[in-house]
Amino acid sequence: MSLRVKALKSVRWTAATTVSNIAARFGVTLFAARMLPPFELGLFAIVNLVLGFAYIFADAGVTQGIIAKQDADGRQLSSLYWFNLLFGCGVAALFAVLAPVIAYGYRQPELIGMLLVAAANFAVAPIGQTFQALLQKNLQFERLGRVELGANLLSAASAAALLWAGVGIYALVLSQLLTATLRSLFLWLAGRSLIKIEFRLHYAEIRHFMQFGLFQVGDRAVNYINLRLDQFLIGALLGPQPLGYYNMAWMLIVEPVYRINPIITNVAFPVFAKKQNDPSALKRGFLVVTKLLSTTNAPLLFGFAAIAPHAVPLLLGDKWVPAIPLVELCSIIAMARTINNPVGSLILAVGRADRSFYWTLVQFAIQVPVYAGCLAAFGLLPATWVLVGINLLVVLAVYRWLIEPVLGPVFKEYVASFAPAITLALGMGLLVRLVDTQGLVAGVPLLLLELAVGAVAYGGLTLAFRRNDVGLIAGLLSSRA
Repeated sequence: MSLRVKALKSVRWTAATTVSNIAARFGVTLFAARMLPPFELGLFAIVNLVLGFAYIFADAGVTQGIIAKQDADGRQLSSLYWFNLLFGCGVAALFAVLAPVIAYGYRQPELIGMLLVAAANFAVAPIGQTFQALLQKNLQFERLGRVELGANLLSAASAAALLWAGVGIYALVLSQLLTATLRSLFLWLAGRSLIKIEFRLHYAEIRHFMQFGLFQVGDRAVNYINLRLDQFLIGALLGPQPLGYYNMAWMLIVEPVYRINPIITNVAFPVFAKKQNDPSALKRGFLVVTKLLSTTNAPLLFGFAAIAPHAVPLLLGDKWVPAIPLVELCSIIAMARTINNPVGSLILAVGRADRSFYWTLVQFAIQVPVYAGCLAAFGLLPATWVLVGINLLVVLAVYRWLIEPVLGPVFKEYVASFAPAITLALGMGLLVRLVDTQGLVAGVPLLLLELAVGAVAYGGLTLAFRRNDVGLIAGLLSSRA
């Protein structure tokens, strides 16, 4: 089977499982929003922020090196496995020790118990990390999809049951731990046939991976803070209640995008790595990936922003009305980040994690003081507008600093890979908003009408002006692709 066919099969299977997982998580989010106040969900957002940051260090960045290094042998992989396990347990212990300090920093003592439960994630996650990297490296995304689907569906069911039982915010924390445990168990079962793990740990065998991982950890740490800087600062400066509103907008708009994009980028990284010595193939692949992500995400982002004034109170309740303008602005932020998303796979595939790290460091040094100053001086909504502007400027800077040095001067082709989808999606969003001004219906019927108008409008505009994009996506879904 050719690399292209393997990649397309991987994309189709990953897409199917990701859609199922997004639906399950979306259902839990809606249920939690109905059952819990914004303040408690703001506390959970803080736990997620700290947990996500600590996860960056859980494997010292070496797992991605398994994919990038095409000739890793069994001895190296065995040493990496035990290194990951020991390092993860160390991170878990450190996380638990720091829990009171983190809670004190946010002036929220309720966080201590939640953080102690969350610390256990780091002890169980490394059990499956090496197997996940091997499955991804060999493009066995059908197995990976089954793992993710099973773990996330069981976790969603447990979260809903615990919420219904009155456990409160701990329902979400415990379901996270269950997800990590089940994922590790399923990954071990799915990947154990690929390698027999020996009991060995020799630094000389993993030195190359450690060097690769050093830049990976640095890049991911600074990049994570850049991406979640808004939430870190909102929680620290404004408290859990405003963070609860902002995080709900994030969960509704940005989080699904971060789940959709890996459908393509998780497949793109190993494929790009196999073609790292073929600049022409890298260029074609990168532009196709950017086009696919833009064509998929633009209508979802701007469509949800268009229906937000009715969808948010209808689905979540009137207590979440302050989140509406944040949803609208987050759609622009998420679109800008979608455009930049494939760049990470491109840079890692050509072994330039260092360049990505330095760029992320520069972005961090500029973004932190600007956003923090605006947040402290003007409040949440004006600062979010500033964040929109920053993310749009970053799209241009990423091209100049990261894309052009790898692919050469491809600015026109690059813009052409995402601009048409955005233009059509904005047109669709305006038509949806026009429906609201007519006063034809209200409530659920209005929401359904807006969804129907949006789907028909975007589909019609795409068929009229971007018929080739339809063929590209249809090719991914077709069994003959």
